[in-house]
Amino acid sequence: MLKIFKTLIIALVLIYMFPNSSKAEEYANYNDLIENAKALDGKRVDIKGEAIGESMRRGAYSWINISDGSNAMGIWLKNPEAEKVNTYGSYKFKGDIVKVVGTFNRACTQHGGDMDIHGENLSIVETGHKVEHQLSEWKMKAATSLSIITFILFGLYYKRKSKASLNI
Repeated sequence: MLKIFKTLIIALVLIYMFPNSSKAEEYANYNDLIENAKALDGKRVDIKGEAIGESMRRGAYSWINISDGSNAMGIWLKNPEAEKVNTYGSYKFKGDIVKVVGTFNRACTQHGGDMDIHGENLSIVETGHKVEHQLSEWKMKAATSLSIITFILFGLYYKRKSKASLNI
């Protein structure tokens, strides 16, 4: 019994001594990835961002694009992983915030030399939602005023043109 207890204690100590040994570097700002592309080429990374656009299915795999707000990165995933994304960002929608673990490629030979990530696992951090855009009151007033001015000028132009054609 004492041997089992000692073995268990040693195993727990070893497990907690190296908790981050297989953790990939996490990125939420893609500028770091782009600037350090040479050093990170072929390394495992965790990348977090908003799914944007739409999924582009290519056989058993799909492309999705995720954005950090200033840059976008292409992610190559197996279809079951890509199908986890329900909402893609656009003008009317805030896309799902996703976290992808995969291999970073500075110039992927499989995909024509583009920078991409071959994702292994995708998880949804935050679900997307519809975005309501309010039209400001001053824009409504400006649009109405400019429309009225346009119709008045069109009427004056048409009236002047019809008088000129009668005088010929």
